[in-house]
Amino acid sequence: MTFHQRGALGLVTLVCLVIGNMIGAGVYISTSYALGALGDARLVLVAWAIGGVHALCGSIAYAALARRASLSGGEYTFLTEFVHPSVGFMAGWISIIAGFTAPIAAAAMVFGEYALGETTATVSVRCVATGWVVLCAYFHCIDLRTGTLVNNWVVASKFLGFALFLIAALVFVVWKDKGPGWESALDKSLFATDYLGRLSEPEVFKTMLIQLFFISLAYTGFNASIYIAGDLPSGRWVPLSMVLACAIVTVVYLLLNGMFLMGASREVILEGGDYFVSSVAKEIGGLPLQWVMRVTIALSSATSVLAMLATGPRVLTMMSRDGWLPRRLDQSPTPRIAILVQATASLLIVWFANLLDLISYLGLTLTLCGALATGTLWFAFSEMNRRERVRWWEHLGLAIYVVGAIVLIAVAWWVKREQFWLTLGTFASGIFVYLLSSKSKNSRGLEKN
Repeated sequence: MTFHQRGALGLVTLVCLVIGNMIGAGVYISTSYALGALGDARLVLVAWAIGGVHALCGSIAYAALARRASLSGGEYTFLTEFVHPSVGFMAGWISIIAGFTAPIAAAAMVFGEYALGETTATVSVRCVATGWVVLCAYFHCIDLRTGTLVNNWVVASKFLGFALFLIAALVFVVWKDKGPGWESALDKSLFATDYLGRLSEPEVFKTMLIQLFFISLAYTGFNASIYIAGDLPSGRWVPLSMVLACAIVTVVYLLLNGMFLMGASREVILEGGDYFVSSVAKEIGGLPLQWVMRVTIALSSATSVLAMLATGPRVLTMMSRDGWLPRRLDQSPTPRIAILVQATASLLIVWFANLLDLISYLGLTLTLCGALATGTLWFAFSEMNRRERVRWWEHLGLAIYVVGAIVLIAVAWWVKREQFWLTLGTFASGIFVYLLSSKSKNSRGLEKN
């Protein structure tokens, strides 16, 4: 086995790629609003646990696909290969827009805000965001090995920040004298059953579904390694990397949120809003820990940009290979032009940040697209089962993931009508562009003949 296989493209690197793609700003924002809506901190942790189970089921379904077909390009390739080119094109279109271009821009902007300690999209923030996107594109343009090695180090630094925060929070919760009258947001036992019974109340159940709609955003990206499976000397680690990384992220999310809720009062968390983690860190460890968490959040967004610029261009490459996009995008083994195109598209959004107001619909769009892609396990069941018998736990994982996606659709229609129509509009635009592109593609084919 070469160093290329053993180091940069082994299991550790693939896990880091998925973790980098998953852990962004969502985990540092959603809990404050969930606590305000649900009232009970224990229900907030239940929501994060449900979100984790749903994502784990999705990773199991994607792993089932990866075990039977080692292909790059993610949803686009699987749906094109095993369902129909039109469905694949639609998924590729959604991946490019909702899966990578806008999220890269959003992550870069969050990186700029936390790197500079600002809370608005100033020119300085946009400049820092631009610089980081350009730097990430440069690393990936060298080769996949270089880009992923940089991502490994940034992910490791991020986990060091998590460790410092969790240790400080544990010391604070267990040993530090917090003074009379102080009460944490999580002030009741998780092992009691009274709060679980509240889920049977219609209003509480509705609120839980609404919060899951937003929390699901923090769990997207667990399928990152499948986008580069075909570029690896061996794709044997791809299935395990998705499941393992998703399990790690779920545990990290539960630990972080547990400490957020135990380390600060309800008032501090609610008043903090989008930046409540900074307030919690300051209460636990003063300015030094607040600075640590600021750097950690910046690194979380930094790895998102790194990971998505490694995977997103593979969709452009595969669509180019199939004739939907210019042939120049199809470069092997390093798709430099595709990387530059992806980076440029994201930078356009960075400098027109008002478009980022639409980002909240991305979680729903990607979940539906993921459910459609993993459904390949059933759409092409005979072929998949012939390659390797589909196990019962793979069926179960896919079923839970699809049902969860359907629930999210219902919630979006119920409480986020704008996001619902934006999602349908994104799918419809993909079909429209496919029809136009297929006519153009057929015309080019007739001219050549």
